[in-house]
Amino acid sequence: MNAPVGDSRAASAAPWWSDAVFYRVDLRSFADANGDGVGDLDGARLRLGYLELLGVDALWLTALTASPLTDPARGRGVDPVLGELESFESLVDEAHASGLRVAIDVAAQRDLVDRIGTDGHEVFATSVRFWLDRGVDALRVAVAPGAGEPAGAAVREVLRELAPIAADYPGRGIGVLIDESWFDSYADHAGWDIGIDLRLGRTLFDAADLREVITRMLSSAEMLGVPAVWVVAGEDRTHPVTRFGGGASGEARARALALVSLGLPGIVGLDTGEELGLPTAGGSRSASPTHGPMPWEGDEPSFGFSPVPGGWWPMSEEWAPYTVEAQLEDPDSTLSLYRSALELRKEHPALRGDQVSWFGAPPGCLAFRREPGELTCALNASAESVTLPPGEVLLASGPLEGDRLPPNTAVWLI
Repeated sequence: MNAPVGDSRAASAAPWWSDAVFYRVDLRSFADANGDGVGDLDGARLRLGYLELLGVDALWLTALTASPLTDPARGRGVDPVLGELESFESLVDEAHASGLRVAIDVAAQRDLVDRIGTDGHEVFATSVRFWLDRGVDALRVAVAPGAGEPAGAAVREVLRELAPIAADYPGRGIGVLIDESWFDSYADHAGWDIGIDLRLGRTLFDAADLREVITRMLSSAEMLGVPAVWVVAGEDRTHPVTRFGGGASGEARARALALVSLGLPGIVGLDTGEELGLPTAGGSRSASPTHGPMPWEGDEPSFGFSPVPGGWWPMSEEWAPYTVEAQLEDPDSTLSLYRSALELRKEHPALRGDQVSWFGAPPGCLAFRREPGELTCALNASAESVTLPPGEVLLASGPLEGDRLPPNTAVWLI
């Protein structure tokens, strides 16, 4: 029941997640099916066709359970605000039928060993198996409280508990939120396969800074023998369009950074609405500022997010150009840019190879090549247009000026 997609690939040289694009489905802000103003599992299931059309490989469902997995009463059920367990199982079944993997967060108490003793270990193990038996393809380990922080020692304690369980489920990935100290202080990645590194989401739109961070992340990943993970949303999930100042320049810079991150080898993590150029809304009722609900269609709130007006987050009427409906058939939209980039990333032989070679670029610019695939990615983060590198243009984040690359623009060439 709920069999993961293509488990036979577990025995191949590269696991399925090594170059996957994960899409974070913030369930409460993605799609509301039951009309209570809060997104839910059935809403996400009904929008799976969109994620398939977008071209991502896996859904990462956040805040699925109401309690840590050490809670025997509620650690094996979904948050009732989101629906019933049957809704989750239907979502997994339909995602797998569409070729999409499913990842979830698993939260455990920070003091797993000392607080609950031997019985707690058994409760945790039973809860983990409960979710894996329902076809979950990957787990992102968090600790509660503080589920959004690396919390090294506590997470490693949980990973030790997970290791013998994961061995019984080949082909399932174990992910953790990491920071640079994990690479600097540890010589291996025992117990985890996917290190969600947020350094790129803290980096300014500056070519030298971006090159330095990318180089360090690639080096860290190579040292540990794991794929690099590229996430451009900030630690508070602020999207780059807002982080880079908003407006036309913020949108142009966000689009350019999308081509840089999607052109790199490894795993990419997209956040809900990032592919629409959705800005940060602020003023939400959640614990941290973030974007608002996913705008799907129409000219006024709630833009198809919910069948009822109002809802969990404020939505501005100015969001009409950000809807999926408004962008889907517009070849110049941010959504069309992401769809094109994801299709090329999946299908074009130039976007192959695990190595990145840097080469000379004008001040305020960067350029790298994927090898052996031979994709060239160039970014102009300066204030002046520069000459394009040699090659045939595959995709650009904005209009080019003949043979020149304008400011706040990136390009793929072969």
